[in-house]
Amino acid sequence: MNGRKCFLGIHDGHNCGAALIIDGVVVAAVNEERLSRKKNDSGYPRQAIEDVLKIGHISPKDLNEVIFASNFMHTKAHLEDISRWYPVGLKEQKADSSRPKEYAKQLFDIRRKARIKESINHLGIKSDVVSFVEHHLAHLTAAYYTAPNLTPEKKILGLTCDGAGDNLCATVSVCEGRKIERISKTDRHASLGKIYSRVTYLMGMTPWEHEYKVMGLAPYSDKKYAEIAAEPLRRLLGISDDGLGFQLNSEISTNYCYETLRDEYERQRFDNIAGGVQLFTEELLVRWVKNCIEHTGIKDLVCGGGVFMNVKANMQIASLPEVNSIYIMPSAGDESLSIGAALDAYYKRTQENNFSKSVINNLYLGSDKAEEEQSVILEAKSKPGLNVSEPKNMNEAIADLLSNGEIVAVCRGRMEWGARALGNRSILSAANDFRRINEINNMIKMRDFWMPFAPSIIKEKASRYFEDPKAIEPKFMTFAFSTLAECQKDLAAASHPKDYTIRPQIVTKDSNPDYHSIISKYYDITGHGAILNTSFNLHGEPIVYGAKDAFRVFVLSGLRHLALNNYIISKD
Repeated sequence: MNGRKCFLGIHDGHNCGAALIIDGVVVAAVNEERLSRKKNDSGYPRQAIEDVLKIGHISPKDLNEVIFASNFMHTKAHLEDISRWYPVGLKEQKADSSRPKEYAKQLFDIRRKARIKESINHLGIKSDVVSFVEHHLAHLTAAYYTAPNLTPEKKILGLTCDGAGDNLCATVSVCEGRKIERISKTDRHASLGKIYSRVTYLMGMTPWEHEYKVMGLAPYSDKKYAEIAAEPLRRLLGISDDGLGFQLNSEISTNYCYETLRDEYERQRFDNIAGGVQLFTEELLVRWVKNCIEHTGIKDLVCGGGVFMNVKANMQIASLPEVNSIYIMPSAGDESLSIGAALDAYYKRTQENNFSKSVINNLYLGSDKAEEEQSVILEAKSKPGLNVSEPKNMNEAIADLLSNGEIVAVCRGRMEWGARALGNRSILSAANDFRRINEINNMIKMRDFWMPFAPSIIKEKASRYFEDPKAIEPKFMTFAFSTLAECQKDLAAASHPKDYTIRPQIVTKDSNPDYHSIISKYYDITGHGAILNTSFNLHGEPIVYGAKDAFRVFVLSGLRHLALNNYIISKD
């Protein structure tokens, strides 16, 4: 392919997906759920693989390498079997260092062969093109190589933390150029992420999906009782003796702590339990990060893994005086593994030292599905009660609707990759009217009453709404910030109603010109440089992908306006 280096990263576990790297550039990344319409879909991401290859205009024979993230992957049936413990609970088990290793090795070999065979049969490639990268290394390389402040001569402290992957749950590495030296690792039995997921299930929510709801509920807790609720967690898990990892404070593995926590939290209020696990998570992560900085002397951080999707904990870490700069991998859960796998292989194979090409300026890494628009417009024109317009200036038209108090669903341009909607597959509204929360929930979202929406803010006006002393410029909703008191009313519908924190998306001209134009025009009309932004999906479904998905959701919901690339569809 004219000498171009093409690497396909595959994650075939929970929330599976694929990513395509060409000459170090993240060209495309798509999660299977957007195509299968099964939220957090797992298994071999056949449709996502085909989609990223199509976006990159390459065929499988052009691929230099196909890389699976994670060495060890359970079969889908085994994953489903594991999930059965949630409804029935497990008896308390000690951290079992005597796991049957021969069985594990056999299963490892069987699954590796099966994964290679599946990719060979699907893509028509040779087995020597297929490789594997360890789970936590893929988490780290996803964050490290996409970080905006990386230079070959700069030392970076790389941290990963999640539920578990390849028998680990946390790592610490010193990164310099292409050299990544792991200096600490934590066994999967001492997992902060597992504790959070067990508490999530204990509270009647879905583990590995609804942890953000627990985080959103936490500010409603009474500080006194949150402290009490945190104490059983402290008895379970703490910082290791060397300060660089986590260790069990009892004989009970975090994998099997459900019944222990259920007994501990009997008769405790749900909001205080949420406050307790969030308090515990923040204090443990902060201690860990401070120790790692003190040990290495490195104050510039990159972080990956699902625990770093906790924006409140990220806020506490970023505020540490010891931290000079921090970059959190956008959508840092397992969906980022495909990107990390491909980038790890690219830099190892090419010996490239120019890391700037891998910096992610935006997350619009899916297709625009432009081919779907005309058929949707024809269908809309044939349906009674729908009006189709073709504005000369779409950005002005959307801004006008927003300034007139309308709520607008948007499906324009390339789809966002990851968990957050960032203006291309979003539902938009004014951010200064608290009543919009109920309106949007009644229309489509059916969100839990305590959960806040988030604001999109143009960069030029960001300082009016929150302080950013570390110059993080959060473009991907990876950090929480406290709002400035004088503007809290301006973000009434897009901030946490209890503590007035926000999870902002800073919109720049270069990252998304159309979205920046919409908010800028909205500012010209209203004097507000922020709007409410929430993901465009029905409750329980993945975010919409193309115009067909968007139109289906529009028709089934109470939404009144749908903006596509060139048209606006409105209900009478």
